[in-house]
Amino acid sequence: MQSKVLVIGEALIDIVHQNDGAIKNIPGGSPANTAVALARLQIPTFMMARTSQDKYGQIIRNYLESESVNLEYGVVSSDPSSIIDAYIQTDGSAKYEANLRGSSDFGWTNVELKFDESKFNFVHLGSLTSYIEPGASSVENWYKSLRQNNNLILSFDPNIRHPLDGQKENDVRERAIRLSKLAHIVKASDEDLKWMANSNNYLDLVDLFMGNGASLVIVTKGHSGSYLKNKKGFEINMDSARIEVVDTIGAGDTFSAAFIAQLIKLNVKNVGDLNELSKDVLTQIMSNCSIASGITCSRQGANPPSRSEVNW
Repeated sequence: MQSKVLVIGEALIDIVHQNDGAIKNIPGGSPANTAVALARLQIPTFMMARTSQDKYGQIIRNYLESESVNLEYGVVSSDPSSIIDAYIQTDGSAKYEANLRGSSDFGWTNVELKFDESKFNFVHLGSLTSYIEPGASSVENWYKSLRQNNNLILSFDPNIRHPLDGQKENDVRERAIRLSKLAHIVKASDEDLKWMANSNNYLDLVDLFMGNGASLVIVTKGHSGSYLKNKKGFEINMDSARIEVVDTIGAGDTFSAAFIAQLIKLNVKNVGDLNELSKDVLTQIMSNCSIASGITCSRQGANPPSRSEVNW
């Protein structure tokens, strides 16, 4: 039976402001983008999302279900939907502004954080849900408890957006580090790691995460490519795909999804399997992730590739 992935995190509305003045309302959020990317790669994907009863919440649920993302473990809340403004820059990168206080994505309770662990091999956590209270503490405790299940591979993408409504910067930094130390796979941008380290020298953080249980750490560096280090000491530097960048929304989420999807294709079912991957295999995985992420960057919005487009 093919491994299943549970993604937990925000599913929100991105109001995308193009540099030509056009404005579009698009369902998004880093974890939702990752879930859609996994589903398009034909991976059985479930999303633990806390969406709203309002019109935007219905749009988000319709979108996820249309992309074959299973919402069995989701929660529908009376709180309003989360809205983020994304401003596309001339180089295709995005700048974000958010007003998230009191919105549905961030009210997780211990009672709501339940799923059938026996059905899954991978759990992916990421982004704002990890930091914004009142739900972030419950999410952290839940994620920590999953570490006791030896049949689950935990993935984490810090994907920090600034500023975070009502959250103290140092509290966010410390939580990002704690969650990274719990994960078996950490996929972070170089900008995230620089911020977490409070320094341009972030490689000590990579070693810290692996010293506390991570099997491997991946660093995405935009047009400068990506980097991987694993427990065996393998280091891989991968160039970015040569494409014309339209915008970078969802590029890192596609990278995360492509990495997990290839592990499933290789029948990696537990941490032991993950630790045994050779450098050649990991190099090929990283190359394929770069290609998949590049496809997302080559078109507007978080529009990840299908399985037929990546050809692996």
